[in-house]
Amino acid sequence: MNLLEQANRAISFALLGLIWIVQLVHYPAFQFIDRDRFQEFEDFHTRRISFIVAPLMILELLLAVLLLVGSSYSIGYIFLSIIVVLIWLSTIFLSVPCHKELAIDKNDVIIKRLIITNWFRTILWSIKGVVLCL
Repeated sequence: MNLLEQANRAISFALLGLIWIVQLVHYPAFQFIDRDRFQEFEDFHTRRISFIVAPLMILELLLAVLLLVGSSYSIGYIFLSIIVVLIWLSTIFLSVPCHKELAIDKNDVIIKRLIITNWFRTILWSIKGVVLCL
């Protein structure tokens, strides 16, 4: 396994572990934050989690492109690249809008939407992890 593949695997599994913690613990905990402190909490969450997630996701995307091109567009790397693109699309069009709404006001419907739609990313990163183990 070359260095790019090792980096891809390490970053993928870091994001896989993170998404499961967010899905099962962190996002459901949003429901227990008092309304009067929720905006402060959402701002804190968004700023802090971005320092962890954004660099990893950017590296994951970059590695997906490098591995795809370097593999002469092998079916395995095409599949993994599609997963990464779907994760980005889900983040941009599902998760980010929920967080923008929650930054304005605590809304239990939006929190539930965030939890439900985040399953898409959780499942995609899980599939990626399984594929990388094969």
